Amino acid sequence: MSCTCSRAGSPEITKSNQETRPKIRTLKAVDEDPMIGETPPSALNSWLTPNPLFYIRNHFPFPSVDASESTWRITVDGAVGNPQELRFDDLLNLPRRTLAVTMECAGNNRRDLEPKVPGNQFDTGAVSTAVWTGTSLVDVLHTAGLKPESVEILFEGADSGEPEPGKEIQSYSRSLPIEIASHPDTIIAYEMNGEPLTVEHGAPVRLVVPGWYGMASVKWLQRITVLTKPFKGYFQTYKYVVRYEDGNERPVREMRVKSFISTPRDKSILKGGAICLSGFAWSGRSDIDQVELSADGGDSWESADLLGPSTRYSWQQWNYRWNTSKRGHYTIISRARDTQGNVQPMRSVWNEMGYEVNGTMSLCLDVL
Repeated sequence: MSCTCSRAGSPEITKSNQETRPKIRTLKAVDEDPMIGETPPSALNSWLTPNPLFYIRNHFPFPSVDASESTWRITVDGAVGNPQELRFDDLLNLPRRTLAVTMECAGNNRRDLEPKVPGNQFDTGAVSTAVWTGTSLVDVLHTAGLKPESVEILFEGADSGEPEPGKEIQSYSRSLPIEIASHPDTIIAYEMNGEPLTVEHGAPVRLVVPGWYGMASVKWLQRITVLTKPFKGYFQTYKYVVRYEDGNERPVREMRVKSFISTPRDKSILKGGAICLSGFAWSGRSDIDQVELSADGGDSWESADLLGPSTRYSWQQWNYRWNTSKRGHYTIISRARDTQGNVQPMRSVWNEMGYEVNGTMSLCLDVL
């Protein structure tokens, strides 16, 4: 049985006067330098995340460059027949593409792992959804003319620094396989929810790679290099690699199937009767097929109703009417399954850097 759950309002946003260093006012602060913040719980029950409440994950301080649209340039070089230097207006003259995309930090829910692992201790809020507008990267690549020996595309942001003490200063850089970079839905974005990008989200242009964890969507994009060999950079082969206890490892790529309960809040005290539960589920480049809930530790499950809007790359809203007249303390668990048969596990798989944490999340309620 379905129910209608209210959506949270959007708190008023306050920013500092320093455009390149806005202070976190309504995001849940994780770190200040570089700026890292989670979307607050109040914004996690709306399908679209307001721009100022969209989570922020930076690896270095904001770039100290002129990020205005009039002066920004993107160099396109490497194994291409026609190297280029694109202006912002050149991107505007290419066909526009608009996509609703859920983006999740690879370290989201890291604090849930036991034993604890190093890194930013994200709770649930390093995930958000926005409507992005830009131009397909493949249009830029076609103009440049890829050479036959091309294997990867490297993206360099204008932000730079020491990735860890003692390491040489470098830009944030990541590469993509040719087949992902050439997909029409991989875009160079310049708008977010109908507004120009802000500096904290990569203005004036950034990469958006739908279905992949957020580390792939390079901000402050300033260089695109076509490679004939796989990229071996710090953020490609050391960071963003899942390393298991048995010694096996693999790169972080597509988002894992996942769900959470956004309403009611954890540790709520509610009257018995019909209680409306709602939340979201997502899974990289697959659609959500089912969301189930359990109130008995996973012994039995009931299906939730899937609601619109639903797009290929955005999370799926769901709700469920739970009828209970029995007083007591309850733990409600949600789990999702995608159309490829991937099921959210009861427990996340521990790995030394705490990536891809997608175990079922629970909600504690007291019913009177």
